[in-house]
Amino acid sequence: MYHRVASMRGIVLFALLTIAACSGGGIDGFVNNPGCESIAKRLTEEPLREARIGLVSGDTTRMVDVEVADEPSSQWRGLMCRTVVPYGSGMLFEFNELASGPFWMFNTYVPLDIIYFNRSGGVAGTAVMLPCPNESGLTESAWRVHCLEEAAEYNPGKPYTNVVELPGGWLLSEGLAINSLPEDLRLQKFVAVTR
Repeated sequence: MYHRVASMRGIVLFALLTIAACSGGGIDGFVNNPGCESIAKRLTEEPLREARIGLVSGDTTRMVDVEVADEPSSQWRGLMCRTVVPYGSGMLFEFNELASGPFWMFNTYVPLDIIYFNRSGGVAGTAVMLPCPNESGLTESAWRVHCLEEAAEYNPGKPYTNVVELPGGWLLSEGLAINSLPEDLRLQKFVAVTR
């Protein structure tokens, strides 16, 4: 237990330091750097659809308010450039057909827990995803390659149709360990919230 708490403290400290280094000016809630300006501007002008989902296990439902990424452009952006993802919120990625392969953390500055869901709504895989900052001053191309290499550990190894990204550590605060979720955990979608 101590190791897990120490690891979470390290993740939180890393996230806070990254946010502090990247914040200041810009659009509230988004990292202030040239690579994030267009993403922040687009999301403030054209916000994603919002919905409420449930992570259901037995007779317990954990509610999560999500932004819905259901088009390739919003799926590509995901939670890039955010300075925070509040507990109890996240992003739902909806795919029209089976998808495969990992998600990556390019230009993402907060740790995330990810759950891949199969066609029947059951868990296809999970991962703890850590930010992939460009600390070494890599070219954008080299930075992308670096983040893609790190993403190999986030591969669920099975096809999926929905993915939920949550703030790192939120599941643990809800009594669920990302690497040992209940076998009966299911994704339940509710009516979309309109803006």
